[in-house]
Amino acid sequence: MTGTRTAALVARYAPVFDEVGADAVARERERRLPFAEVEALRGAGFTRVTLPTELGGEGATASDLFELLAELGRRDPNLAQLLRSHFSFIDRALLAPPDPRRDRHLALAAEGLIHGNATFERGPAAVGHVATTLTRDEHGLRLDGRKFYSTGTLFADVVSVLAEHDGGQVGVLVRTDADGLERIDDWAGFGQRMTGSGSTVFQNVRVAGDDVTPRGGDTLSHAGAFVQLVLLAAATGIGRAVADDAAAFVRSRTRGFSHGSAALPREDPLVQEVIGDLAAASFAADSALAAAANAIDASHAALRGEDPDAARSAVAAADRAATSAQLVILPAVLDAASRLFEVGGASALDVDRALDRHWRNARTLASHNPARYKARALGEHLIGGAPLPSWWSVGEA
Repeated sequence: MTGTRTAALVARYAPVFDEVGADAVARERERRLPFAEVEALRGAGFTRVTLPTELGGEGATASDLFELLAELGRRDPNLAQLLRSHFSFIDRALLAPPDPRRDRHLALAAEGLIHGNATFERGPAAVGHVATTLTRDEHGLRLDGRKFYSTGTLFADVVSVLAEHDGGQVGVLVRTDADGLERIDDWAGFGQRMTGSGSTVFQNVRVAGDDVTPRGGDTLSHAGAFVQLVLLAAATGIGRAVADDAAAFVRSRTRGFSHGSAALPREDPLVQEVIGDLAAASFAADSALAAAANAIDASHAALRGEDPDAARSAVAAADRAATSAQLVILPAVLDAASRLFEVGGASALDVDRALDRHWRNARTLASHNPARYKARALGEHLIGGAPLPSWWSVGEA
């Protein structure tokens, strides 16, 4: 399914993916945050993979990246998700008009720094608004507020913060070791428990004017589709792991059921049928992810071109593809993660196997941007031409 170039990149990074995935089950059981594993990915050059070669990267396309993230997610979907904002930050910088700010952002990534997210909040703020503020006092600009769902920020060197400033919204780039910045591991979801998606607190954090970027306006971007596909790549990796683990579990079993169709589970046609269905579900997820990634590639090329109509069309196609992929990948993977248990009896429930993690992690990923809203939006778009929402905001938690 992957091209020669993508396959070569997968082969290049497979050893470090195997290394960081080897202890994934124990990490989850002990809730041991993957600081060492993130450092291994950084050291192998993976965090720079989408940078051009002149900046120390591999020049990986979206198709390359999302296949790599799916393979990383196959080993540990936490690691794939926690790099969501990092790779989106690089993608936005690559597409930004040439200027000193773009050069600084690309230089940060080239130095190996990891980027995190501090956008969303808990509390009564209205949809689309935040309580975090950037204000000016006698000492300059100061940032104050509290964010939640700060995916990846526990492991990051820099973080982008959405804040209110002078009646509008701005993005603020802050070093995570800045005075007044605190990162708290208080994410309590039942899945994706090691993504660093907890709180980030800013108290009188000093900010340089060059690190403030106005938000809003009419900038054309596929950024919403891009970040959604990072989640879908992690889910696709879970689908692959479900098929892997189901087949491995059946191969190792020597006890069957008295009413089974064969002496050994691996010879039972009903068990074989379940394995086949799980593999087919993974194939569907793979195919949807590849199609949506191709749409991001096309959008990337169009945004760097000189035809604004072609760029608008390509971005719209990327939004449609990402929305459609969500409606294929998540149901397929969630169903597979549940049907996995049809291949065995009580021994499949052993906590040391942790086969339940696949459903819990997939369900957590699927709770981002709920699919029912996406399906309705896609239907409205196809019936009446309403534009698809590219960003999703929430109000009170």
